Amino acid sequence: MTVSKEFLTFKNRLRHFDDDIEMVDILCTTIKRNRLENGADKLFEYQVPEKHPNISSYSIRQENRLLLASHLRTTVYSSYVKDVYEEVTMYLRGIVSEAYQNATVDPRRIIGEHKINMSTVDVLAGIRDGTLAQTVIDNMFQTLENERSTIALIDKTCRKLGLNVDSGVVDMAVNYLEIRHKLVHTDGLADQEFKDTHPNLRYTQENYIDLTYQTILSMHDAVFALVKALDEDAISKHIINPNIASTQTVTQT
Repeated sequence: MTVSKEFLTFKNRLRHFDDDIEMVDILCTTIKRNRLENGADKLFEYQVPEKHPNISSYSIRQENRLLLASHLRTTVYSSYVKDVYEEVTMYLRGIVSEAYQNATVDPRRIIGEHKINMSTVDVLAGIRDGTLAQTVIDNMFQTLENERSTIALIDKTCRKLGLNVDSGVVDMAVNYLEIRHKLVHTDGLADQEFKDTHPNLRYTQENYIDLTYQTILSMHDAVFALVKALDEDAISKHIINPNIASTQTVTQT
């Protein structure tokens, strides 16, 4: 299957994030199954008080080992959600930029009524350096992101480029991408409206989003499917170019 350069970049970066998820799962499972030995004088074998003063301040109990592992897992899961969201945004920004450079879409359709304030010096510098178009596109995306609406970001990008993707594929990906807004703005605390519109997620008794290994795997699959669908449609309509070396089959990892 032919894919774009932007898709390959997205896929490769997502793979690195997936490695982090697998690694933390291995570490946490190892800590859980290898219980603390009786008479141990520290929580972890290679713990050094001078180098790890915070860890060394914990009492030597298996419960504290599990507590620290759980906190690490939560931090990595949270970072994964935020990083994947940023990668989707970078992919969308990339295909809009390429569509403009390829002159396959009317610039008026891409930019629409978006307005940007730039000094005359910056405009002339952008013209001289060839960066003016990218600056405008970046500013447009920043404005869309400020709306705090993932569905609006994807929908407006599709409309600007004339892309058509199955609404079910979009909705499934957005369902997970919207977790990022809660993590950034409320530290993961979900209000009732969010819980009602995201019934497939798990929540703690305190109404925080409970990120689990399965949630992360499901997010990966949903987001990968969305970007793959966007890429296929954009290439089929000659909006963006296929990567020269991408006659390979892209498999979901």
